[in-house]
Amino acid sequence: MKTEYTVGDGAGPTYHIEADRHGNYTIRLEGKVVKRVSALPQYLDKPRWGSRKLEADAIRDAQRAIENFWGTQH
Repeated sequence: MKTEYTVGDGAGPTYHIEADRHGNYTIRLEGKVVKRVSALPQYLDKPRWGSRKLEADAIRDAQRAIENFWGTQH
């Protein structure tokens, strides 16, 4: 899933988030990779083909990472 996230109620920069159903995500700003996170390859009860819940959790994690980064910069 690809989505955009703007920081600071629309006043800050817009980050592009790309997440997959395994919990991996990449955050880009102006085409440059800011952060890339790979989920654990295996753990107990991990769905083999991934899930929408893991994808949604990855998006939320990416948004929190952006907010934390933005908060330390301003």
